[in-house]
Amino acid sequence: MRGNLQSFIERDELFVGIPNHAPRDRVRSILYCGGTGAAPIVGIAKRLASAGRKFEVHHFARSSDRTALLQEFEALRSHGKVFHHFDLSDDLSAQKSAFAMSPTHASTQIYCSGPPAFMDRVERQARDWVYASNIHKIVLDGRIA
Repeated sequence: MRGNLQSFIERDELFVGIPNHAPRDRVRSILYCGGTGAAPIVGIAKRLASAGRKFEVHHFARSSDRTALLQEFEALRSHGKVFHHFDLSDDLSAQKSAFAMSPTHASTQIYCSGPPAFMDRVERQARDWVYASNIHKIVLDGRIA
């Protein structure tokens, strides 16, 4: 017997949690960006792609004709999933971001960058699904919070 296990008898109730350390090559990453947060998210997606990791990007912008880095996002499609969400109300934007992460495994990595209110919303939504340590907010100076 390993660790701190004790003997169990028939009809004992066991409470087992979900695994909290998935193999690194199977960990899913969901990346969210809005506005000026597009640049750091494109960079992270490129790093994940070069490492052969699974990812999906959810890019929120006011309109497709005013979107920065659109070609870079499109180039990522050969390595992961890319979704653009244009011209959405705040409510619809919140619904789209919540839907993208539900349900997801607790070991999923969440990255977000953009306006503070956008990042706060993604963080609040992610707390329902993933470990708090797996939520990463990237601010404009490049720090990962």
